Formats: sequence, structure tokens, C-alpha cells
Amino acid sequence: MEKEIADILEYLEEVHRFALPKYKELPGVALYMEQVLSYINGLLAALSPSEAKPLTSFMVNNYVKAKLIDEPSKKKYSKEQIGYLIAITLMKTTVSMSEMGVLIDLDQGISPNKEKLYRFWSEVESSFLSDASIKAKGRVESIQRRYKKDCENNPEFAAENARNALGLIAMRLAIQAQANKLLSDYIILKLGEEMKEEKAKNKASAKKKSSLDKAKEKI
Repeated sequence: MEKEIADILEYLEEVHRFALPKYKELPGVALYMEQVLSYINGLLAALSPSEAKPLTSFMVNNYVKAKLIDEPSKKKYSKEQIGYLIAITLMKTTVSMSEMGVLIDLDQGISPNKEKLYRFWSEVESSFLSDASIKAKGRVESIQRRYKKDCENNPEFAAENARNALGLIAMRLAIQAQANKLLSDYIILKLGEEMKEEKAKNKASAKKKSSLDKAKEKI
């Protein structure tokens, strides 16, 4: 259990130190698919301790098909597309592709400047990662101190007590994530419904205008 606790603390420290690149630090030239995968997977390696790659070519192709990012130009992806792929890769575990589409559709209304959008997202992402990891690290360090004392005074139950305490931390984080996702899902749902209605109204209005224009031409 001592090694497991040390590994968790090391990971939490890595998450706390993790920093997303600034927009100007993203690749200045367009990249081919393999270069994009190498860059983003390398960038997010500290957050992905498992062997599974955070981003694959299959995922990227699906994001293009779903119109979450524009099609590559001559098989190359621009700085703007790479910024979106970083955001999608980090958010995909809590936001579905359809929900991601709603959020991306709102980008133009928030700001047409992609650098400002990326800066806003990256600052929020980094802030939440840092805050969450620091709070979790404090709790795990407390468990580590308790574990060391138990190893001296109550060795028979030291590992079990530490395991249970860590399990409670994991459960607390999972419940918090579930609660946040529940609220986020509902807000995105309502936004998606409203935007769909707005598009339908605009389409109907355009069709009506077209019919009137044709009628005027016949007069």
C-alpha cells in the first residue's frame, strides 16, 4: 500500500504542475495526422497514466465527420483544429459528441476570435485540474501519515484502513463529477433544443421569403 499511496501522490503532483500550451505555443505549421497524434498524446501523457492513447486517428476522423472540427486541408491540421482537438480529447469523457457539437456551435456567439476562446478554455481547464489535484493531494497526504502510524501501532489493519480511506476519496470525486455532469447535461440539452428551434424558424422564414420573392417575379 505504501507504493500505491506514493504513486497516487506523484500523479496528483504531476496533474497540479500540468500546464496546457498557450495558443501561440501550439504548432505554427499545419501537421499531418500522425504528427497531430504524436503532439497531443505527448502533451497529455502526464494526465493519462494508462497505456491507452487519449487520441487516435479513428477518433479524429469521427470528430471531422461529426463536424466538431473542419476537414483537414491537404491532409494537414491547422493550429485552430489542433486547439479544438486538445479540448475535445480532455472533455470527451464527460461530454458526448452531440453535446460537444452544441458547445462548439456557441463559440461564434462567445467570440469569433479562436485565440481568445482557446485561452478561456485552457485557463478554466488548468484551474480546475490544479484545484482538484491540490485538494485531493492534501487528503491523500493525510491518509499517508495515518498509514505510517498504523504500520507502527496497528499493522494488521494499516493497509485496509488506507485502502478504505482512498476508496472514499475516489467515491467523493466520482459523485462530484456525476453531479456536475448531470447539471451540465441538462443545460446543454436545453441550449440544444433552443438552438434547434431557432434554426427551424430561420429556415421557415427564409423559405417564406423565397416564396414571396418568386411570387413578386411573376407579377
